[in-house]
Amino acid sequence: MTLGTGMGTGMGTGTVHDFWARKLLADAGADPDDLRLHEYAHVDRGVTLALRGFDSERSELVQGAVSIASGILRRWRTPRPDLVAGLVRCLGSRHSHAGSDAAMVLAELVSADSTQDITSAVPALIVAANDSYERVAGPAALALARLDHPGALDPVHRWLASSSRLPFFQVTSLGQVVRPLVGRADELLPGIRRMLVDSAESEQLRPVLSALAAWGPAAGAAVPELASALATRNVRWACDVLGSIGAAAAPAANTLDGFVRGVRQPPRHDGGTLVTNGRRRWHGAQNAAWAHWRITGEPKVFLAFLEDAASRGLVHADLGRLAELGPQATRCATAVRSLLASPGPWTRVQAAHAWWRITGDTDAAVPVLLAALEPLVSGDADEPCRAAVRYIARMGAPARAAAPLLEATLSSDRRFPADVYPAARAALAAFGAGS
Repeated sequence: MTLGTGMGTGMGTGTVHDFWARKLLADAGADPDDLRLHEYAHVDRGVTLALRGFDSERSELVQGAVSIASGILRRWRTPRPDLVAGLVRCLGSRHSHAGSDAAMVLAELVSADSTQDITSAVPALIVAANDSYERVAGPAALALARLDHPGALDPVHRWLASSSRLPFFQVTSLGQVVRPLVGRADELLPGIRRMLVDSAESEQLRPVLSALAAWGPAAGAAVPELASALATRNVRWACDVLGSIGAAAAPAANTLDGFVRGVRQPPRHDGGTLVTNGRRRWHGAQNAAWAHWRITGEPKVFLAFLEDAASRGLVHADLGRLAELGPQATRCATAVRSLLASPGPWTRVQAAHAWWRITGDTDAAVPVLLAALEPLVSGDADEPCRAAVRYIARMGAPARAAAPLLEATLSSDRRFPADVYPAARAALAAFGAGS
């Protein structure tokens, strides 16, 4: 199977529409509508233009070079050391916006399946990560963190030490930097725990909480501070972390149960008082119910919430978390089945996975998941598509009709999001095991 290259750099026509890239094209005397980086035949011309822009003294042309280089590197797997070198030069330039954008592109290139070698960028990334200008420092630290390079630790420790003033990076977030550093959890948790106290009411704490949820049990030492966070405007995010930690978060179980049943009222996200008018439903109740189950191992509270939600068509229900219950959620199956025909592709994919996990039936689920893979044909992979690849890997042999498309995806020069590759390989391996 051959994959197309339909993912464009612009709107509708696929032509470049980024303001700075168009400035560079105009300066070079080129028609901005005549560079289509989604077509491989145009890539060499784009490389030439980007290299010209990198060496310019004009900040807008350097910014255009970063934009064009980004468009190429995000779409194609052919190694481009000249573009990487240009981005590295931007890190130390006086064009701060170009430097921060270049650091973000480098960060996005880091993955186990990357064909772009950015090791040459490490020294410049370390310097940039320690820059006092957080717009540059944030994405530089993110790149180092994703490389699992110890150079990420000093800036993170600095930001944690000033936890009463959470950094606002604009380009990325502290949570994104912290997330891949789970292997350094023991070293970072003291500073994170101070931050959970010092910035308890800050909305900017939420990306950090999301990172801790991704850490799972490794964040267990922070349970006391997370339990206290249940009394703050960040309560819903704290519920997710506590649930991901599991049994070690047992001290929070009763509070979570109270939230689900409406006995306790958490603060609103804006810090105000929640008004329930006698109803039990807080918009984060399912987060609390899921967390209660993950902590106690007892699904009764979570099931009661989901069964009530099923009676109303599972509106706003998290189908991914419902799927975790498997056959225990049988009473929700009818409501899940009806969502297989939802107009929203994300809901259809999540419902297909939940239906299979609950019932074991693949006949209704597989066609939905296979249909969600269609973006791969044109060289794209949106969120529903990527989720479908993951779920097909779990399902294995019954979804082996996806094999030709997944094989073509792995061999394509098109660059897909990093999580597509391991999921596609896992799916192909599962098909082989089940044949």
